Amino acid sequence: MNTHAGAAIPSPDTSLGDSFAWPFRDPEWFNKIVLMGLIGLIPVVGWLQLLGWMLASLDNLRHGWQVLPPAAFRYATRGINLFAASLIWGLLAAVLVYGSMGIAMFAMLSLAPQSSDGGGSAAFPFIVFPLMFGMTAAFGLIFIGLYVIIPPLIVLTDRTGLGGAFNVAGFVHAIRTSPRESVAAAALALVSYFISGLGSYLCYVGILFTIPYSLAMLAGVLRWYEVNAKPGALP
Repeated sequence: MNTHAGAAIPSPDTSLGDSFAWPFRDPEWFNKIVLMGLIGLIPVVGWLQLLGWMLASLDNLRHGWQVLPPAAFRYATRGINLFAASLIWGLLAAVLVYGSMGIAMFAMLSLAPQSSDGGGSAAFPFIVFPLMFGMTAAFGLIFIGLYVIIPPLIVLTDRTGLGGAFNVAGFVHAIRTSPRESVAAAALALVSYFISGLGSYLCYVGILFTIPYSLAMLAGVLRWYEVNAKPGALP
């Protein structure tokens, strides 16, 4: 069995829950995670490095090495496709969500009933506020539901290039072919997203740890997904 930088621990493919634990098996996990957290503070370049580092972590797991890649400025080209994909999809999602919310609110306000004296109906706030909360909840559920495309999106982008990030037919095929694995991987990917933001509650100092750790965890989720997805689900 090959090793990597003298610190790799050969490992078989493990359970989905092991995604939380595998980064800590690297004897140098703390230094690597915190240093990558510092690198991640650099606008744009930092996120290129972090996404490339996450994919490099996935490469290590593909080789059976439960070791984090070294913290360094060497991963930008590895992460550029995923960074571009996340930026484009993020902008599209923002336009769709906030644009739809704006249109819906404008429609509700324009349809507000008017009382005989020219003022707004006193009952209108009791109608519009529940509708607004319901609409916000609906968009939240849609966001969570759309997270199911994240695992195949990352894998297709990594394997086939930037075009794979917009292969909607490929996402649908992967989810339909292996629905249980797709949903399970999406659920843990969503957990990693929430973990990444936990550091903001510690005067933002904690993000030096939580963001790189969440990406390392995501690499474990993606490796589990690659191994356990049904044959033909992924390219």
